[in-house]
Amino acid sequence: MSEEDSLDFFYQSFERIQKMGKVYKKVEAPPEKKPRRRIPTGKDGRRLITPRKVENLHSILGREIRKQGWQKPLASGWIMGQWAEIVGADIANHTKIEMVKDTTLFITCDSTAWATNLRLMQRRILQTIADMIGPNIITQLKIFGPKPPSWRKGRLHVKGRGPRDTYG
Repeated sequence: MSEEDSLDFFYQSFERIQKMGKVYKKVEAPPEKKPRRRIPTGKDGRRLITPRKVENLHSILGREIRKQGWQKPLASGWIMGQWAEIVGADIANHTKIEMVKDTTLFITCDSTAWATNLRLMQRRILQTIADMIGPNIITQLKIFGPKPPSWRKGRLHVKGRGPRDTYG
């Protein structure tokens, strides 16, 4: 073989190899495996308990109270239960909460003097309530003196003017 033939053979072989490379895909190395996430263990080799994200009871109850719209009834019940802390023990001994209607708190007192003093302290009491349970829950106090005595005794009653009937 001459030198030209050997060069021809070389070029033909080179072209065949190039074509083979185009036909056959290049074999790639397998992808590198990510290192496994290791499970944390304690000193004794046992698996550590992973802390669970559990809501506390306070947040669950708060969300349910807001969802159901129970803020005002619960606030009024809280006021009735904590009345001595809101106004003080002396005033609480001489007053009684009758009811809460909408945003009005109805209070009766032992005497007219206590009712007058409570009316003078009305703004401070409303401010204390607003600080403790929030604004716009109780916006007004209706304060009453003692109820007059009833002359109705027993189940049966005869209409008349009461005790004034018996004189004269």
